Amino acid sequence: MIAESVNNLTSDDYKKMYSMMLTSRLFTQKVLELNKQGILKVGLHPSTGQEAIGIGACYGLSKDDWVIPSLRTMEAFWAKGVTVLDQLNAVIGNSGSISDGKESFHHCGYPELGIMAGSSIVGSQVPVAAGIGLSLKNKNTNNVVICFFGDGATGRGDFHEGLNLAAVLNLPVIFICENNLYFQTVPASVGLAINDVADKAVGYGMPGVTVDGQDVLSVHEVVKEAVLRARNGDGPTLIECKTLSFLGHYPTMLKLEDIRDIKENQKWRKRDPLQILETHGKDKKYITDADLELINKQVTEEIESAVEISQKTPPTSRESAFKEIYKNPFGEI
Repeated sequence: MIAESVNNLTSDDYKKMYSMMLTSRLFTQKVLELNKQGILKVGLHPSTGQEAIGIGACYGLSKDDWVIPSLRTMEAFWAKGVTVLDQLNAVIGNSGSISDGKESFHHCGYPELGIMAGSSIVGSQVPVAAGIGLSLKNKNTNNVVICFFGDGATGRGDFHEGLNLAAVLNLPVIFICENNLYFQTVPASVGLAINDVADKAVGYGMPGVTVDGQDVLSVHEVVKEAVLRARNGDGPTLIECKTLSFLGHYPTMLKLEDIRDIKENQKWRKRDPLQILETHGKDKKYITDADLELINKQVTEEIESAVEISQKTPPTSRESAFKEIYKNPFGEI
């Protein structure tokens, strides 16, 4: 059920949200396809089925608000203004990538857009978010930082330290757990003694909210309230978005029958976030079939164009490997 206050969203907002979610869906399909064909040597951690979370949370943030995406939060990049070509160059690691091929595209940072580079270490972004929040508070801004992580990260010390620090110092941080019910290859229940991650919030003296992660409008409403709370100086919030990744953990683990419950997956697929937003949009007469057809055409063309351009972009040079690594680069010591 959608809260009444999302009614201030316009038809244009619905279409933009749908376009961003579709971009993630089709971008993921294309990258996995190119990886399977051997054209791309690296795959990605698919967020198929989880598109509503990153878009709902980040839609409408200011350019001075910060976001730390997780492995499966590709949507945050689109919402903050990163282009398909930017991310595809980063997947390839060519000379057009943001870091000249030095970092995994999963963890790319775009400082000018308010995206902090992440880390491969599960949960390590949580205390980093507290640090960013402390910086924003010390500068007397009313900006916030949104930190995404998976359910597995909640079992690490980084999670405890980050939330505890943010609560003690009353920092403007919104912690968002994308609870897709699996710790890579095993059910989350193996490592969680509770059903709802949001229940952990009480131990840190902050609000904890569980929301339907398949409904972009519900996610947007809950996060918007947490953002307003943080901007007003009322501290952090822990938000748990219940969801399920329709695909496996990584391209080498996409055989659902090997590690996951097929019936469970089929049940969640009936609640596709794209279809849910489409239904909401049509009910309000904000989205028509013609709109959907046009959006699909535009997104498909953007992705195909990005593939063509990225494959023609030169690889990184050997010399670039020694640049921007040390304060005093080799040869200048």
